[in-house]
Amino acid sequence: DGTYRIERFISNGGFGCTYEAYHIFSGRKLAIKEFFINDFCNRDENSLSVVVGTQSKKALVERLKKKFVDEAKSIWNLNHEGIVRVSDVFAENNTAYYVMEYIDNSLSDYLNEKGRLPEHEAIRYIKQIADALAYIHEQKINHLDVKPANILLDNKNNAVLIDFGLSKHYDEDGNQTSTTP
Repeated sequence: DGTYRIERFISNGGFGCTYEAYHIFSGRKLAIKEFFINDFCNRDENSLSVVVGTQSKKALVERLKKKFVDEAKSIWNLNHEGIVRVSDVFAENNTAYYVMEYIDNSLSDYLNEKGRLPEHEAIRYIKQIADALAYIHEQKINHLDVKPANILLDNKNNAVLIDFGLSKHYDEDGNQTSTTP
């Protein structure tokens, strides 16, 4: 609806594509994650709508889209400096999106550029991510995909955890309340 302007494609993963974008009104740079499963989805070149390639996959894609939206809602409700902040969730182009703070550098890219980290720097990042994980564990969530590519480094060089697509949620009794394909 013209709220955001896509600037560039960043990457794609299991659940979708991530774009660099700007919020038109505020001028803030953001990241937008789009639900788009390469194996099952196609994009109509005229309308930009996402369509499912085969009828037999429609129910599966709808279930996965619900999981994608649930992931966004779950991150939205988390409030920790070591976890990416979600600011919007919406449906458009026959798919779903969520909007996050934009953080340009991943720990993976940093390691590829710098090589091995000095011990004090590695320990600093480990402690920051451990603190974020402790917080989400208190919320009865397990991330299940902690790796350098899912850790971003903000403009203060602090580690921020992203990509909750494989996370599992639990109730007070320890029973799983979410499913991961």
